[in-house]
Amino acid sequence: MTNPEKNLIAHWDSLDECKKFAIRLAKFIETPMTIRLDGTLGAGKTQFTKFFAETLGANSDDVTSPTFVLIHRYDSSPTIYHLDAYRVGDEDEFLELGVEELFEEPAITLIEWGEKFVNVLPKDHLVIAIDIASEHTRVVQVSGTGPRSQSIVFQMQEPT
Repeated sequence: MTNPEKNLIAHWDSLDECKKFAIRLAKFIETPMTIRLDGTLGAGKTQFTKFFAETLGANSDDVTSPTFVLIHRYDSSPTIYHLDAYRVGDEDEFLELGVEELFEEPAITLIEWGEKFVNVLPKDHLVIAIDIASEHTRVVQVSGTGPRSQSIVFQMQEPT
């Protein structure tokens, strides 16, 4: 991760809190932006994506884990690309998906399991690391890897 004192730590004790977090984050995102979603199986990466995409106008029924399809495109404003790199073997295979073009589009690219391919992600991307604290509680750490993403973290820390 990046500079720990510039990270945002949040707790989700319910799906409602996850949704509120997604709504708040959506207010500060400008395209193009890549968001790396880190966390173990069942941590809530896809659930967060569902709430985030719904906030930006996507049909929440369309938001599912792209584990086997690898990339979903959601009709939202801005457009969201949702990738799951869990089954992607190496950087070459990841790049063959056309991700470099996605990173340049005026869109938001959310990547589950993106920590596997940090070397080929945009230098400036947002990291949302979700840890399971208990059955219903998640500890979420948000960090930025460059000036634009760090600005988002800073804005999210400001009181509402």
